[in-house]
Amino acid sequence: MDTLLKKLTPNKKCVKCKFKCNSIYFQQNFKNWTSGNEYIDKFIQDSQVLSHKNYRSNLLEWIPYDRFHNIRYIENIGVYKANWIDGYIHYWDYVTKDWRRFDQNMFVTLKLLNEPKIIALEFKNEINIPCGITQNPQTKDYMMVLRDKCKQCICKCNSIYFKQNFGNWTSGNDDIDEFIQNTQLLAHKKLPVSDVLEWIPYNRLNNIKYIERNGLYNANLIDGCICKWSVLYQNWERENQNMLVTLKYLNNPINVTEEFMNEIKIDYEFYGITQDPQTKNYMIVLSDKCKKCNSKCNAIHFKQNFESWTSGNDVIDQFIQDSQLSDHHNDVNEALEWINYDRFNNIEYVSKGGFGEICKANWIDGCIDKWDNINQNWKRHDENMVVALKSLNHSKNITLEFMNEMILHHKLDSNYKIIKFYGITQNPETENYVMQFDSSKLA
Repeated sequence: MDTLLKKLTPNKKCVKCKFKCNSIYFQQNFKNWTSGNEYIDKFIQDSQVLSHKNYRSNLLEWIPYDRFHNIRYIENIGVYKANWIDGYIHYWDYVTKDWRRFDQNMFVTLKLLNEPKIIALEFKNEINIPCGITQNPQTKDYMMVLRDKCKQCICKCNSIYFKQNFGNWTSGNDDIDEFIQNTQLLAHKKLPVSDVLEWIPYNRLNNIKYIERNGLYNANLIDGCICKWSVLYQNWERENQNMLVTLKYLNNPINVTEEFMNEIKIDYEFYGITQDPQTKNYMIVLSDKCKKCNSKCNAIHFKQNFESWTSGNDVIDQFIQDSQLSDHHNDVNEALEWINYDRFNNIEYVSKGGFGEICKANWIDGCIDKWDNINQNWKRHDENMVVALKSLNHSKNITLEFMNEMILHHKLDSNYKIIKFYGITQNPETENYVMQFDSSKLA
């Protein structure tokens, strides 16, 4: 090693590489830092001289202690956790004439270096990825700076990112904590992150409403669900913010097992566990899952909104809901909707039909296109479109004729695409129910 150091002159090409490689750039900076310990200085310098073309070999660096923040002691494992402001060296930037770094503000472990004279042995026995060495200015203790490494993946995978956060949350129940942590430690390299639960603070849920018919609660999950790790923000990227979820009481936390989770997943997407701070009851956070699609499809998005509307008639409600529960496609094709009459304007009489009258109008909102995950609502198109409104006389009491008419039109739309059937509304003056169609064949 000493011979190699003598041959490498900072302002010249590397003898081994025949050009100015990493080891040269590192040597040029040797005079700008010191650990205050000759054994440590030499150990770090040797690792840098050997880096040559490999930016992420076993190179170490001296890291001033003030480049860490959020330093906290983890008592159960006897190490410190911190955020490394600068992140690790990635490659030399020829424009800025400095090292380009990666993973700024990354989580690292600080572990006491017991004997600087046998530093090589301590690093050799370390299973995690070494980044460098630092020194606590108060205690004067030297510390290894390490990146956690998954034994299965031999790298820093999802399970490590979850593990780093274990000290920042608790459900207050050891069984629940262990269960959630076990699901997270199995995540590894999965993208998107699935089959992972998290502890969800109750204040990250809003619009919590009790649904009497099924004894469950509906709520909006403000942050949405975990998607993938963001290297830039050193945190989890999330999707489906403000998504609608179901809260179900967890009667006995000790029964939370893998079998319990698998049983739940037959009918639901399982996101995590929370606790009502007033009742102290634990609740599982779920979302309906379509048995046909094995995912959250259009039918589920429609179903989650059933409590938000009614035609005032159970038969019509059921008819509309059945059409919505049959629509599993990405683009909405067969679903009808209940449309409030005040969402039409410029209503004009056209002619009399067999059982009622036909009008034309502008539909302010336009028709449903597809689900928008970002806004957690339906995307619409053709706002203010012209539609045909066909009413049936005396239909406020729902006659057999009106039901047959609705069923016929829905079948014609679904099977033959003869005329698009959008939904049903009610004239508030006559109280007659009105079907809404595409106006292209109004004549």
